[in-house]
Amino acid sequence: MEENKIRNKILAISGQPVTGKGTNIKAIIEKLKQMGYAEENIHLESTGNDFRKYFNAIVELIQSLDDEESVKKLTESKELKKIFSNSEYRQAFTETLAILKKSGLDLSNFNIEQANNLEEFKKIRKIVDTLIDEGIKEKGIEINSKRRPDDIWIIDSRLAFYNIPDAFSVRLTASPDVAAQRLLQDKTRGKEDSKYKDIAEAKEARERRRIGETSRYLQRYGVNLEDENNYDLIIDTSYSSINDISNTILKCSELFYQGKQFEKKWTSPKLLLPLQGERLTYGKALYDLEEIIQSKKENGYYASSPIEIIEVDGVKGIVEGHHRNFGAAYNGLTLVPYTVLAKDDEKLPGKSITARQYMQGLTASKLYGHEELIGKDFSYEEVYPDIYEKLKQKEQEER
Repeated sequence: MEENKIRNKILAISGQPVTGKGTNIKAIIEKLKQMGYAEENIHLESTGNDFRKYFNAIVELIQSLDDEESVKKLTESKELKKIFSNSEYRQAFTETLAILKKSGLDLSNFNIEQANNLEEFKKIRKIVDTLIDEGIKEKGIEINSKRRPDDIWIIDSRLAFYNIPDAFSVRLTASPDVAAQRLLQDKTRGKEDSKYKDIAEAKEARERRRIGETSRYLQRYGVNLEDENNYDLIIDTSYSSINDISNTILKCSELFYQGKQFEKKWTSPKLLLPLQGERLTYGKALYDLEEIIQSKKENGYYASSPIEIIEVDGVKGIVEGHHRNFGAAYNGLTLVPYTVLAKDDEKLPGKSITARQYMQGLTASKLYGHEELIGKDFSYEEVYPDIYEKLKQKEQEER
């Protein structure tokens, strides 16, 4: 960090669809108040809210086209002024309006869903995105124009890491199955997220949305949202509590601004599979937990002691750190830091064996033996539905 450069506290939080971003931001704000931040010193900027403001203004204008007095009043709004003060944007709006009229749409009942999805409205969506992105860039410059040690900003934006490069950038992820389950269970979401008949349909819709977002930002800005190098902290929220997620974000952001080390990737202990026998794990995980218990009292997790894993076809297996992973789970922690040593057919550092070959050490008995440490009535089938079937099949093939 440059000594003379102003870097006020900015948390840039983005995430894949249905990863609990809004809920976690609310939790972070409440924790900041508990930490002593005055409410007026906690600033939330949401591009989602900005998007809705622009589109509400545009839709209201289109619905009021036959009322000259209403049109005049509406065009004085901050959002519409930004559009109509630019000749290129004004022309694009006029052309879009002509196309919509020609299409025979009932413009008096034009709504946000149509504005967000109609191909004819593509130019206006691009203009709104551009205005929002420019606004976030300007906001970042304005925030760091002078030192504000008592303030903190939370930027809810997929591109905040790009538009405010000095921010502490967080990326939330979730497995497609968990995200789909959330869509079905959450009745507070809008109509678009409440219309799915089953998990398969919700999963397909969520993945389509995720891929669409990634493709759109890549085409428009040349930025890959899925590139882990864009972020300072990446959390898989699939099986983790709001409390642990928000604590982890705040603790790691604190270390970030102090210039101290912390691990980048975090996930649930449930997702890290044991590759050693349970006796070795039980030997320490149950009876020598002083370090884990003390860490939980102070921080709730380890900030710089990652569990070393391999990843094969999306399945994560522990190489080093069984005691920490299962000790943490046994004590109720839902997030642990990890680092990936090798994936699929990559060789492990300093070894001649690949990740795929190392994963051959996974057996059903190792899973069964560790389930009790994760929780009562827990089964690894919860997080990897086909895991036991695949292991059974593998054992039959080896006989």
